[in-house]
Amino acid sequence: MGRPQTDRQHSRLTVSLDEDAYKQVCDIATRNDVSAAWVIRRAVKEFLEKEKPEIAVGHDAEEQRQSAS
Repeated sequence: MGRPQTDRQHSRLTVSLDEDAYKQVCDIATRNDVSAAWVIRRAVKEFLEKEKPEIAVGHDAEEQRQSAS
């Protein structure tokens, strides 16, 4: 029996890391008994949650500049 099917769409992305970053990701994954992909997904999710207000502000500022022209 496989994983349950969900309606969620996932996108695939290839990322290149320098050797030190790759080793750190693998170490974190090993210590937490998860995959390196899980570590990367969690890091991206946390980054996006942290940056969300700044991204929105930057986007709004760009819209305001365009409408002023």
